[in-house]
Order: sequence, then structure tokens, then C-alpha cells
Amino acid sequence: MVEFAVWAYPWDLLDEGVEQVAGRLAEIGVTEVTLATNYHTTHTFHPHNPERRTFFARPSAYFQPDGDYGRLEPVVNETMGERDWLAEIADALADTGVDLSSWTIGCHNSRLGRRNPDLAIETPHGDPLWFGLCPSKPAVQQYLTALLADLDDRAPFRRIELETFDYFYGTGFGWHHRKFHTRLGDLGEFLLGLCFCEDCRAHAADAGVDVETARATARATIDALAEGDLPPDVEEAGWLLENPAVLDYATARTETLTALFADLDAAVDDADLGYYVGHFGVESSWKHGADLDALAEHVDYYAALSYGSDRAEATSYVDTARAMTDVPITAGLLPGHPLIHDEATVVDVVEGFVDRGADRVSFYNYGLLPERNLDWIGAATAPYR
Repeated sequence: MVEFAVWAYPWDLLDEGVEQVAGRLAEIGVTEVTLATNYHTTHTFHPHNPERRTFFARPSAYFQPDGDYGRLEPVVNETMGERDWLAEIADALADTGVDLSSWTIGCHNSRLGRRNPDLAIETPHGDPLWFGLCPSKPAVQQYLTALLADLDDRAPFRRIELETFDYFYGTGFGWHHRKFHTRLGDLGEFLLGLCFCEDCRAHAADAGVDVETARATARATIDALAEGDLPPDVEEAGWLLENPAVLDYATARTETLTALFADLDAAVDDADLGYYVGHFGVESSWKHGADLDALAEHVDYYAALSYGSDRAEATSYVDTARAMTDVPITAGLLPGHPLIHDEATVVDVVEGFVDRGADRVSFYNYGLLPERNLDWIGAATAPYR
């Protein structure tokens, strides 16, 4: 049996009416809402929201936090105020037959990073990247673990799904209105986001890594790429093999992240735990510090973000994930602009996922898609109801 879910923002459900949304989801064969609960900065356009077309939000929580967070704590969304959107939606969904899951942002938090630059990722040149908290920091680890425990306690989530509970996106660029006018290429962007904070350096040194050589090499390579002394398309794997100190340094992060995921797993009692892979290709999970084999012990499944424009491209994400781990793989699909522009392709891609054994497909995103595209989802799910 194949199950279907949609990602959604709380304001879309509340503006339209939670029961009305549940009814619309039933019409298109969707039985699960994966609700944004703790989220990054966003500016969204909502083609069928009855109250608004645009919503702005800073990094914030869509619930009233109550946990042992320590130095860092989720900041309640300003529009929500004293309300608790999560509690309201959970209560309203309780008798609808639609399951509730959590879409949970971890380290991508420019508000907390700006307030606490010493807890942010630090570039090889020593600059804090405010948009990404560093998961090597004990205070960040406490925040992330408390966040999951708090969410698990307060709502009957079927699943809690993790986004950026890692070394951000494996890139040094993650701020809106970012500006750069030199070609760093994939290698340069990765090195710019490779954290050299005190905690990352200490852990790597304990693992026997030549930290100073790694940092000096990363700095020099970024500068050489910026000046055009190295081609921007230099192949990452080959370069890392030629620079083993940097390779060892990047590899050492996987131990830190695996230990963190063990704590995250222990913090969740009632929900299945999933982790998003595929922001820059599933095969690039190492850029985030994620060893999918090692993390497999601490998650129930990986959600492959299979955002492709046709069946072959979209299913390749699932195929790659399956080749890298034995953990169950679910598929995520963007059935609209800028990737897919017709119903037949949505139907074909979903069929491809099912043919590859996917037992769950998630669609992005209820409030961002036009009504026409929601109907495409209905056509795609129809054979499996």
C-alpha cells in the first residue's frame, strides 16, 4: 500500500480551515500533513489561500516552546503571538483521518545565528556564517535535542522529519540577497562552508587530523578559485584525494553528527524519525557531514527529495539513496513550477516511485501549489487508493 503526504505551512491550514483542508486532501488521496513546526526565513506566495497571497516569516517556531533548551531557544513567530498554531492544528486534525507529522528545521536559523555568532559555522578564514548553527557546539546539540523532545511531547506526530540537522547544506552560501561575483565552483562553495570553529577543530585534532594544514589548504584554495588561479570546475573527489588533510577533516565531522543523531533518536519516543537527503544530490550527503550508513542506526527512514522534471530524473534520487543505505526510502516530489508543468508527468513520476517500491510519496507544498496542481496530485494518487 502506498501512502501520500503533503508538506504544508500552518497559516495555509488555519486560513483555509483545517477541516476544509482535510476534506480537500481526502479528495486528492492524501492522508498525511507534514507541518512546518520550526522553520527558517521564508517569503511565500499562496495561489489559493483565501486570506492572503504572500506571507513573510523570520526563523521561528509555530508552537509555544517548553523544554530544556539551554542557551538557545526557538523564537515564537511574531504573527502567531500568544497562540499555538501547532496545538490548534493538531486538535482540529484529530478526528479527520489525516495524520500529522512534523517538518522540522534544525541548524538553518539566521536569527539564532546572528544573535549567537560564536555558535555559527565558521569559515576557514574565520568568518561566522550566521545562517547555519554548527552541530559540533554543545549548546547547539542541546537545542536540537530539546527541540525534538519538546515536539514529541506536545503533539501526536506520526513522524518527525529533520531538515538541516547537520552542517547546513554543505555550502558557504545560505543567506538571502547573497552577492558574489567570482566563480568558486562546487569545491569552493563547499570549502567556504567547511566549519573551522573551535569545537570542530578540537574534535578533528582528537581524531589525529592535521587541522592547521587542512585550514591553510582550504583558505588558499578558496582564494585561488576566487582569483581564477584554479578552474571553478575542479573535480571535488580528485582534489580531496590530493589534499588528505582536508579530506580527513571533513570526514571527522561524520562522527560528531552520528553521535548527535543517537541523542536525537533517544529524545523521540512516539514518532518515526526521518532525515531529508538530496538537497544537492543524495550522493553529496557527505558535504553535510552525513554518513548515511552510520546514521541509519538512528533513523527510521530517509526522505529523498526527488525534485526532478521527469520520471528518470526524479527516480534517480531514490535509486541513489537505495544504493547507499538499507534504511527505507520515501520520496518527495515538487509537482509544479519550475520543474513540472503538466498532469501526465506527475502521474508518470509517481508511478515510477511506486515501481521502485516506495511506500510513501510526499508532495511539496499544499499552500504553494495552484488548485490545478492539487488536481494533478489527485490524478497521480488515484490508482493506489
